[in-house]
Amino acid sequence: MSRRLTLCAIILVVVSQISANSFEEFFSQQTSKMNNFIRDQFNLVESAVNSSYVGTIEIQNKVSDYVEEQKKKISNDVNSYVEKFQETGRNFMETYSFMPTEDPASLLEKTDLVLSVPAIIRRNGYDCESHTILSDGFLLNVHRIPRSKVGGPVSRNTVLLHHGLFASSADWILNGPQKALAYALADAGYDVWMANIRGNKYSREHIRYKENTKEYWNFSWHEVAVFDVPAVIDYIHKVKGVDTKIVYIGHSMGTTILFTMLSVRPEYNNKLVGGIAMAPEVFLSNMVSPLKSMAGITSGFAHAQIVAGVYEFVPKDSFLGRLHKMCEAEHANTKICNNIIFYLCGEDQEQFNQTVQHMFLSKLGTGTSWKTAVHMAQMILSGRFQHFDYGYEERNLRIYGTATPPDYDLSKVTLNITLFWAKNDLLSNEMDVRKLHETLPMTTQMYLVPYPKFNHVDYLWAKEAPRLINNKVFEILMDTF
Repeated sequence: MSRRLTLCAIILVVVSQISANSFEEFFSQQTSKMNNFIRDQFNLVESAVNSSYVGTIEIQNKVSDYVEEQKKKISNDVNSYVEKFQETGRNFMETYSFMPTEDPASLLEKTDLVLSVPAIIRRNGYDCESHTILSDGFLLNVHRIPRSKVGGPVSRNTVLLHHGLFASSADWILNGPQKALAYALADAGYDVWMANIRGNKYSREHIRYKENTKEYWNFSWHEVAVFDVPAVIDYIHKVKGVDTKIVYIGHSMGTTILFTMLSVRPEYNNKLVGGIAMAPEVFLSNMVSPLKSMAGITSGFAHAQIVAGVYEFVPKDSFLGRLHKMCEAEHANTKICNNIIFYLCGEDQEQFNQTVQHMFLSKLGTGTSWKTAVHMAQMILSGRFQHFDYGYEERNLRIYGTATPPDYDLSKVTLNITLFWAKNDLLSNEMDVRKLHETLPMTTQMYLVPYPKFNHVDYLWAKEAPRLINNKVFEILMDTF
């Protein structure tokens, strides 16, 4: 039975790899080969008979007649078998062939829900490279668009993009060609690198720890800022040369990582030539998103989850991780799904793109730690930009030498940075952004997105992204490089 199953599997694989158009030709060739083989075999038999010491002509004739009769019989059997097999092949292909019932563009959009970032980039006609970088035991996967869609040499001017919480490098291509920042930068002649935070779907592997262990998830954005982003910057310099100019662009928690790195590893102020912080999250006490009310219970809930052996925050099989499937289901009330995002991030129907929303939600749940969520909640409650609070004076004393965690020293930030903010951003409040601006060097600039309803996620999917975001980014880059 196992041999029959194996044979069936092989036949299915072979058949599945042959297009419907080539079935006729394929089996025709096989039929010809079989007939030729049979003819050759009977020719050998005839030759043997004719050359043998057969006693009489009569016996020779009888043998020859018998050979011809068997030839025709076997040939007919083979032809009948091949015809039946051809018909089976046609039926098989018809089962797996179909005429699209939807618009081709709609089918491509749905394809992007399941494709990887490199696959989506290549589908849109751009080159894409994946670079694996070892940092603190994690294998970080960084995606790169080295040149424009039309080709050409790789620019010396490099942009490093870093996503926010729950996210991945997909953030920078969500809006598609002409609008998404990664594509726009590549078409403008920049070498674009997109980082992936440790623990997400693209940077999941670790050389020592398994992903279901507490040790694996024992990190917040602090470790990303201290180890991972510096490793990526050093890697780019190794690949392109130490004289390569790099501008860092971060969104949301990607900005938290930037300011943490520049405070703790101040030498990286000189390894970058500029920075853009979109929706900066450094001081968060004035946040008006309902997420603020959840900050107080985050630590307790995280502790309960860790005790239960759950160390990942928002895994793919969680409610948020499955949100896109619920929102795109036929019976789903898309208005409710839209309102969930508006409720947390700020309402903006005008810049909202339903198709991009599905892709955005499909990329959620790419992995982060409970420690990251607790660290963020700590900033909201304390109003301070500080190291992780372990909750016990003895442990803080052992790690930091003080009973409470120290603040990150923003006076060490010397890099020229532009802070992008929006009035309808419920997570990055104007008062908090202005406080950050006052703390940073005099060279720090602020840019108010010129659209009153612009919210926290519009940076990723706004319909008018070129006018509201990209043009300003290009202006800054031209002044920087």
